[in-house]
Parts: sequence; structure tokens; C-alpha cells
Amino acid sequence: MKLDDPLQDQLRNLRTAGDRLIDASPPLERFFRDLLAAAIDGRRLLAGIVWFVDQEGRLKPICDFGLQNVSPDGKLTVGPREQQQLNTALRDGQVAVFNGQQAAESGQKPRVIGPLQADGRTVGGVELFFDAEQLPGGHRDLLHFVEEWCGYAVRYLDRQRLASQQPADPTGFWEQFERFTLELQRTLDAREVAAIAVNDGRLMVGCDRISLIVKEGKRIKVRGISGQDDVEHRANLVSSMRSVARQVMRVGEPLVYRGDIQDIPPQLEKPLATFLQEGRARMTLFIPLLPPEAFPHKEEKDPGAVKSRKRPKPIGCLVVEQFSESRPLPVLRQRADLVADHVAAALYNAQRHQTIFLLWLWVALGRLFGWFRGRNLMISAAVLAAVAAAGAALTLVPWDYRVEGLGKTMPVKQQEVFAPWDGDVIEILVESGQRVKAGDPLIRLESDDLREAHVKATTELSGKKELLRTLDKQIDTAQRNEDAARYQIEWTRTNAELPGIEEHVRVLEDRMAALTVRSPIDGVVATFQIRQKLQDRPVRRGEVLLEVMDDTGEWRLELEVPEYRMGHLLKALAASENGTLPVEYVLATAVETSYHAEVAEIATRTGESEGEGTIVEVFADIDPNTLPSRRIGAEVEAKINCGKRSLGYVLFGDVVEFVQRHFWL
Repeated sequence: MKLDDPLQDQLRNLRTAGDRLIDASPPLERFFRDLLAAAIDGRRLLAGIVWFVDQEGRLKPICDFGLQNVSPDGKLTVGPREQQQLNTALRDGQVAVFNGQQAAESGQKPRVIGPLQADGRTVGGVELFFDAEQLPGGHRDLLHFVEEWCGYAVRYLDRQRLASQQPADPTGFWEQFERFTLELQRTLDAREVAAIAVNDGRLMVGCDRISLIVKEGKRIKVRGISGQDDVEHRANLVSSMRSVARQVMRVGEPLVYRGDIQDIPPQLEKPLATFLQEGRARMTLFIPLLPPEAFPHKEEKDPGAVKSRKRPKPIGCLVVEQFSESRPLPVLRQRADLVADHVAAALYNAQRHQTIFLLWLWVALGRLFGWFRGRNLMISAAVLAAVAAAGAALTLVPWDYRVEGLGKTMPVKQQEVFAPWDGDVIEILVESGQRVKAGDPLIRLESDDLREAHVKATTELSGKKELLRTLDKQIDTAQRNEDAARYQIEWTRTNAELPGIEEHVRVLEDRMAALTVRSPIDGVVATFQIRQKLQDRPVRRGEVLLEVMDDTGEWRLELEVPEYRMGHLLKALAASENGTLPVEYVLATAVETSYHAEVAEIATRTGESEGEGTIVEVFADIDPNTLPSRRIGAEVEAKINCGKRSLGYVLFGDVVEFVQRHFWL
């Protein structure tokens, strides 16, 4: 609401005097007399009376000011009508104006009455006399002015009531404060300090919300807000709070907002207005947190001497907010300063503690060396001796270093049988595990394309032969030489085409004969479930149909060794005198018995394995007579001996290689 300039100046004087009087907390009559004096200017507001309800429920004046402006003798007589109007206005609990427009006719002084309420009931009121000619139609502005005056009066009464309820020696507060400081000093974690400061500190100060802002390097962060587990740093309220705190810490002086920004520094007006719009607080207090001053050094001759020191820079800011009213509650400022000092000390210690390089390491070392006392020293010496002995054994004791590989037992002589042509499997002539000889039929295929091509070529061959016989007859019966010559030329051309067609027919016949797939070697059919895989199935040329292996000949191990282990194997093979390496292996079906073999061949290229990734195939010769059974493809686990290495490398070499392989620089 916009007031005219004279009343606006008077309202400003009222606010200044009201704040001063509430902070000073003078006696009741003096407070209301001074508050009336701040409101009465003798021109527009002429006089005022403060009424209070006594124990019998009757209104009695406790103080007045400026009555000489409305009465020649400085005394005012209240008639029954005025008394009734006064009681009605106070009972309704609203500011009311009487005789504002009919002052000349009634002879009464225009006046405005405002109620004073405390604990939800009316305890009194204020009656202000004004000049209607100086306030023509300005009753709205006058009502607003009286509401402001009553607001200061009510806050004074509330403060006096709370002060009367507090004991002379509030030991309960100091007991809580002692517990609060102990909680702060029990931790050196900055986050825990922030949580204790905002949550327990709010109860100590008696405000609605406390926030802690911490300076970390050049950044300013809100580390805690009372009533919130986490802080949303991108929230508008948090961002605006940081902006105000940055300016407050730059100045280094507390900032108090009590509902009026007239006394706020210019650089803080805009960020403070944004923060107040987001937070909706009616009273806000920003207190810079300064680090505690250092104690004098013990070598200083005069510790009490005054020295010029640089002003310490704030390490944070404590934000105290109150939503109920713009005036701080009693002793709020004193308690807020007290809490801020202890929070600053605890926060400073926590920040310095956490800046120690490798703090966790030094803490662990401290606990470790603290354990080495008394009887633990002997135990420690024994443990260290055992560790040293174990380390020496791991370094000096030689042990066989073996490279592991997975594989299977297979005959050396083995042959895959391929499809000779595209076709369909119409007949399978052998069974899995059946013994066959070289040339024995295995599978019969049928190819519609070959049969069609053979029929076409045979028909063409028959046609050419018939054409030659016809041409022979035409040459013999020709009447003219010209016809005989023409027939002779055609006969010569047809006769020249005949060998090629005959050769084509023979090739097709050979291909059709090859559709009966035969065994390339003597052995046993090693493919399992042939009929389920091939019966009535179309196949393409070059596709593997089955395998034939000679299980009566030589056998070997076909191992898959991870590529990253091949370095040890190749070095050991190069250092071997006979060019072989001993192998020890066990069958998956009989792990209780181990067998011996020798590395015979190593593949020259790598391959891929589903289980091991990149692998290299290694072949080792074995004695098949030592096997309990000659089962093709029996799984084995083998260990290739690569010579002597230290026991420590045998046990932990894989870990060392893993680190070197994945974290090399």
C-alpha cells in the first residue's frame, strides 16, 4: 500500500523507534509513551491514549501523549458514547475509524482505535486522534499506520511474556548447550559437523531454520539445512542463499533482515530479495564463521602483546531464519552468535583434519604402531619372523612352473569327409562308431541338378549321333554335287562337336558316381548321431559330412593353451635339449590317475576358444596303451612343465602377470 509522503515519513520514524524500543525492552509505560511519541506529529496525528483491560475487565488508560493538541487543559473526558465505541472496536479485534467524515457536525474529535491482542485475546488498545482536514479520504493509509503501531506493541508484549516465563538461571539451556558442544567436538568429519550444527543448533537458537554454508577453496557450498537429509544444490533457494552468503563473507560482517531492506548494503539488495522471495522468511540473520585465533607460541616472550594481524577470512556462514515474525525472538541473536562461534571452531578443525594428505594411511599407521606395545611386541616379532621366513622360502626355493591347458585325446590319423556336390542325403550306409575300410560307401547323395544335366547331355549326344546317320544317308543319295557338299560340311561340324558332348557326359557320370561318398581311410566313424544330423537333409559342396579316424594307430593330445601363457612355453621349449617338454595330464573321467606325454608340435597361428579366448593349439604325443580306454575326444587337463622358477613366482606369478598385462605403462 502506498502512503502519501508525510505519513510515509512518520511510518519510517515509527519503525525506527519501534525496533529500538523492542531491542531495549524498557518498562511498559515508558515503552508505550515513547511509541506514542514516535507516532504523534501534532499535525495529522494529534494525540493518543493507550488502554489496557484490568483484572475486572474494565478499560483503564495507562499512558497518553499530545492531549494538549485536542484539549486546552490537556485533559480528555470520555463520554458514554465514546466508551461504547471503544469497547466495540476492541471486542471486534479490528482497527476502526470513528467520526472521520462527520467531525464538524458531531463536535467529536476524529479518532482511530486499534486493538492489542496477546495469546489470542484482546488485552488493550490504542486510540489516536487525527485531523480530518489533513487526512481527507486517507483512512486506508491511517489504518495501515495503526496496524504497524499495534504490531510493535504486540511484539513487545510477547517478548515481555516470554521473558517472564524464563527462569533467572536457565540451567536447562546450558545443559543442552554443553551436550551440543560435545557433539560438535566428538567428530572431525565436516559433514557430521554440518548435520549437528543445523539440526541441534536450530533447537539451541530457537529459530525456524538454520543453514550452514561452507567455503571450500574458491567454491561456496550449502552443506546442511535443518530438517533436510540432503541438499539439492541446483535448487533456486540454495543458489540464492549462496549468492547472499558470498557477499556477506566478502564483507565479513553479519547481515540482519527484519522485514525492511532500507538499511541493507546496495550490493546485497538484489541477491537478498531473490533469497527472500524463494525462502519466504520474515527474519533472516547471516553470521560469517571466522576461524578461531591461534594461541601464542610458547617461545614468544610476551604472548599478551598486541600484534598487527590480518583479519581472518570467513570459512563459512550460518544462516538463521524465522518465518513467524520479522522481529527476532528473545535472546535469539545472543544464542545465534554463541552457536556460530562453536560451529566455526568445530568446522575449522574438521576442515584442517581432512586436508591432511593420505589421512587414512596415517590413521591406520597410528593404530598399527599403537598396537605394538607390551606383550604384543613379542607376538609381532614372531609374526614378522614367520613372514620373513616365508618370504625367503618364496624367493629361494625352486619349483616346477607348469602351464595348464585343456584338450582331448585324438588319433593322429583322422580324415574329414566332405560333400562332393550340392544335393540331398538319401541314404546313410554306416552307423556312428562303425569300423570301415578305405573305399567303403558311407553316404549316398542325390542331386537333381546333376541328373537333369546328365539327361540333357545324354539326349544331346543321342541327337548328334542320329544327325550323323541321317547326314550319311543324305550324302549317299544326293543328286547334285552342291547338295552333297552342303551335307558334307554339316556332317563335319556335327562330328567335331560329338567328342565334347561325350566328354561332358562322362564328367557328369563321374560326378553322379561320386555322390556315393566313400571312406578315404581305414578307421572308425567318429561322428555321433549321423542319421539325426544328415538323413534327408540338403547339403552343399564342401560341407563336412562326417569324420573317419584310425583309432588303431598313433594317438596324441590336442591341447588349447591361452596365448598369454605361450611365452613361458616357448622359452622352455627353446632351452630344451631334445626340443620337447614333459606333459602330465589326467582324464576328466579318471582324475585319480595321471599320465605322461611329450610336446611334439605347436601351432604357428592363434585361434579362438569360447572358454579361454585367444588360444594356441599344442599337440603332445602319448602312449595309447597306457589309456584305460581309447575313447575319441576324451577330455583331459594337462600341465606342461616349463622348468624351475621360484616358489613365489609359481604361486603368485599369475597375479603379477595380470597386473602387468592390464596396468602396464
